[in-house]
Amino acid sequence: MGVRPPPGGSVPDARRATADRQRLTDLFRRHGDAVFAYANDRLGGDDAQDLVSEVFAVAWRRLATIKEGQERPWLFGVARRLVLQHWRGRAVHAALQARLHSQAHDETEYRPSTSQRVDVMAALAELPEIDREVLLLRYWYDFNGRESAKVLGCTTAAFAVRLHRARRRFEDAYGHRRVEPKPSPIGDLAAYTRGLE
Repeated sequence: MGVRPPPGGSVPDARRATADRQRLTDLFRRHGDAVFAYANDRLGGDDAQDLVSEVFAVAWRRLATIKEGQERPWLFGVARRLVLQHWRGRAVHAALQARLHSQAHDETEYRPSTSQRVDVMAALAELPEIDREVLLLRYWYDFNGRESAKVLGCTTAAFAVRLHRARRRFEDAYGHRRVEPKPSPIGDLAAYTRGLE
């Protein structure tokens, strides 16, 4: 005589809960560091850790709606919305500007590649937040157009237009900072953000 499951099917529910916990654990292992890096770039250490916790709490509640293969853009989309919510509550944007400004004027380590980094950072700092976000998603976080559009909650075509405009504004801001002939500023942005120079 075997043990019968109680009415209401709690054994399949227990299996589903175990599978859900495992999926969330796998998501965190695969994408937790990237989500933290994204949040840390925007908020700083302690706030970034809190935001990562919030992102994965949302993921736990909405796990069934996250499509296979779309987890990373989905998580970044949640992170982006939480960052924006956080910024509305506090003036973090001003603190980020101050940090970028202080790094741009740090003269303790000056090399030719440092001047390019300073120019790129200063040009990025001059851009509106949405332009910075578009450029960083594409060139720093290496999202393709479709993934970037998903993070921003827009169509791929709308993202392409935003990227084109952000590039143009970056080129203008970067061009005003440098006097001598230079290579393409988008090349400098990509190289800087990947740490290749």
